[in-house]
Amino acid sequence: MELITSLTNAKVKMALSLQQKKYRDKYQLFILEGIRNAEMVIAKNISVQMCFFTQKAFTNERGKSILEQLKCPCFEVPEHIYQKISDTQSPQGLMLILPIQNYNLDDLATINKSGLYLILDRLQDPGNIGTIIRTADAMGVKAIICLNGTADIYSPKVVRSAMGSLFNLPIITKISEQDLLSFCQNHNLTLYATALDNSAKASWDISYPQDCAIILGNEANGVSDNLLDKCNAKIYIPMKGDAESLNVANAGSMTMYEYCRQNI
Repeated sequence: MELITSLTNAKVKMALSLQQKKYRDKYQLFILEGIRNAEMVIAKNISVQMCFFTQKAFTNERGKSILEQLKCPCFEVPEHIYQKISDTQSPQGLMLILPIQNYNLDDLATINKSGLYLILDRLQDPGNIGTIIRTADAMGVKAIICLNGTADIYSPKVVRSAMGSLFNLPIITKISEQDLLSFCQNHNLTLYATALDNSAKASWDISYPQDCAIILGNEANGVSDNLLDKCNAKIYIPMKGDAESLNVANAGSMTMYEYCRQNI
């Protein structure tokens, strides 16, 4: 373990740069904070590039145990430096720098199980994306496919909202609509899209086959017209109250649950 006391240290500057997507892309690294998340990383034997910690974390029994088990370079920093590189309001003083996991559509062919694919069409809100990833993990979704224009799944806010579920299912990013449609056709996936129009059917009126894909659309504009035209059916969540619409993470959760209920 090494003590770093300067904000101009190269490793500290690199960690600070990972708050920005262009540097996450450049270094192919992202930040994961918190004791519980670090314990999960160790339990799953996930590769760690380096760790930053404060004296507060080291004097915590769980934090000390984590630091003793990590097989990467670990750097102690004072609180004011940690606060600078952290994105959280009340940090626990433990930060891991991890390699980004790069999956592609061909990797999904090696997953030999039936199930649901969840498609994110240009979603922008990090909290929504993180919540959807966590719910997808809970509902046993086979994989998540993010179309071009979807916000970075490795941003600190998405990572924090996902609560570790990033590591529990494949997430494929930067996919074109045409590649998605080809993938669905090649794998005989029935394609559904959430929509608010007269041709959409209530989610519980759909008999979801074991192998299918559901598209969740952009918070402001919904699913693209091209995908709406190409999907097998449009679905919506009926509402009894007066709200104009549901948050996309809530609508996605209800839709995934209905699929799960039918296919348990």
